[in-house]
Amino acid sequence: MSKTKNEYDISFFFPAIRTPKWVALYESLKLSCKRYKWELVLCGPFPLPKELQNIENVKHVKEDGCVSRAVQVGVLETTGKLIYLGNDDTLYREDAFDHSLDHYFKEAGPIDIMQATYVEGGNVQPNNYWTTAFHAAFHVPGIDQTWKLATEPIIPRDYFMEMGGFDCRWEYMDGSTHDFAFRAQRNGSEIIYSPVICGDMEWSPDHTGDHGPIHDAMCLHDNAIFQEMWSVPNDRLKIDYDNYKEQPGVWSRRFPTRVYESYEDLWDGEGYVAEYKPAPYR
Repeated sequence: MSKTKNEYDISFFFPAIRTPKWVALYESLKLSCKRYKWELVLCGPFPLPKELQNIENVKHVKEDGCVSRAVQVGVLETTGKLIYLGNDDTLYREDAFDHSLDHYFKEAGPIDIMQATYVEGGNVQPNNYWTTAFHAAFHVPGIDQTWKLATEPIIPRDYFMEMGGFDCRWEYMDGSTHDFAFRAQRNGSEIIYSPVICGDMEWSPDHTGDHGPIHDAMCLHDNAIFQEMWSVPNDRLKIDYDNYKEQPGVWSRRFPTRVYESYEDLWDGEGYVAEYKPAPYR
């Protein structure tokens, strides 16, 4: 992969479908990152709302594939020295990214990663939550118990691409994010924590709202791949960045019959509901 001329200090990147939330997302980033030059890159099936069109530092990349594939495709269009990988149901705290980037540029080396800590569904976690040792699911022979997690990472863009980015066999980015962090730490990267909480994320369990395809991808597909790969010792390191091309261009869990024209059409067509909806299996 060739290196890209860096136009921005950081690209805030989101595999994204929730268009009604994007204006508030952008406005929160303006408050959170005032002293660094940044762009917002959203990658997904639905176009920008009119309020975000024709803004110099906002870009949309059309992609109908699964979440991990959207990350690979969209990151190719970023131009930041760093990339941040987030979720589009998050609002960011004032000055949080300024403080975090100050810390990153002071403490991090050229292949180091920052976990931009966040609150999900109102639940505040201690820093040791973002470690393999904290979670029983990671107590398997393939995973070093000194490794840390980076679920909302700030990464040097060129290093992300050098390592091959995400393995898109995982449909959702939970497994692919962990896999990337483990491979990077095996390669010598250190994961550091942001000095402040950066964002407040929503939480939609099971099939609540638009979360059903994500829940199903993790429970019915991705978790088995993760266990097969990491439950035994392995030598995973760098992978082929173009692995996303092996995955379908349309994510059938999200679009079982057709690709909708808008987020609102998706809700109506797939019968999503805002109230809690359990998965049809346990």
